[in-house]
Amino acid sequence: MTRALRVCFHAPLLWPLWSDGRVAFTGGAEVQQARLARGLAARGVEMTVVSCDYGQPSPVTAHGVRVLKSYRLGDGLPVLRFFHPRLSRTMAALLAADADVYYVRGASLEAGTAYEAARLKGRAFVFGAAHDHDALASLPLLGNPRDRAWYRRALRGARAVVAQTDAQRDSFRREFAVESTVVRNLVEVPEHSADAAANAAVVWLATYKASKRPDWFLDLARALPERRFVMCGIVPIPPETTTWWERAESAARELPNLEVRGYLDQERVGELYRSAGLFVHTSPAEGFPNTVLEAWAHGVPTVSCVDPDGVVAREGLGEVVADPAALAAAVERWMSAPARRAEAGGRARAYALRAHAPEAVLAQLEDVFRRAAGR
Repeated sequence: MTRALRVCFHAPLLWPLWSDGRVAFTGGAEVQQARLARGLAARGVEMTVVSCDYGQPSPVTAHGVRVLKSYRLGDGLPVLRFFHPRLSRTMAALLAADADVYYVRGASLEAGTAYEAARLKGRAFVFGAAHDHDALASLPLLGNPRDRAWYRRALRGARAVVAQTDAQRDSFRREFAVESTVVRNLVEVPEHSADAAANAAVVWLATYKASKRPDWFLDLARALPERRFVMCGIVPIPPETTTWWERAESAARELPNLEVRGYLDQERVGELYRSAGLFVHTSPAEGFPNTVLEAWAHGVPTVSCVDPDGVVAREGLGEVVADPAALAAAVERWMSAPARRAEAGGRARAYALRAHAPEAVLAQLEDVFRRAAGR
């Protein structure tokens, strides 16, 4: 009898998504990894996730996935903690996973450590892009020279590289001379669609930090006082700044048309989309935003600052804007046209079903892993 394929995801921040809301964190890359791990396990792949220590038992099984914990965030002495407990406990957990394939999503130190574990075990390492910048040789998201070096080493040694879009695939080829396979992000399409025509809320969902440009949404609420705006998202944990969360709270006290909420558990995100007439995405650079994809799956059109592979324009799923004035004008146009929102929302939902359905995505990724493992 053939042994099942064993795959290990090194995802330090994934456990909060499976903590039943006890740990308030949701990241886009982690959302995708959680869905992929759960889906692959259901297909018969022996899945392990190595995540940070949030107080959970180890090993523990969640959604059919074995979870091994590594280190606790904040533990250890500055400088020395890189070696212990971070590197020492991470490597111990990765080696204990004993996988055929080790996988990391996003350019990071974690890519380097997972590659080293795979190399020591004589197994395959597969890298998955989480952002367009992962495919740029300048690596703008990695400031630490050590992390940049480890990531480049991992990318060179990867048996396979997975891109989210055709644009990322082209960028990997141009910037790193690396070939990659495009595997789209998956999204679970709910049974019922939102009523985008009847809903009056303009919704924003992201992390309250400068790179996501929450100020654009706050200015939008000021510019369109007759419209209703709802912000939800992750509040950064110190030492990261909470400035934009505090500014959003302050704006909500001044603006009667603006509602500001904090962390929304992944299981309750659907409630937000079901109340939306339009979804606004203000970040200037992404991979393929989960929030946009989730809005489409719920039948909600989007006004965004990014258009992965030109799909918004090509499929008629909303509108793409480049500055705050254009954002305000676009939102007003869409909120003044309920029938247009309903039609675009219908196209968006159909696109999500056609291009991002879980079974097709999972089958493609499993094939990548099997080929990398030589199986």
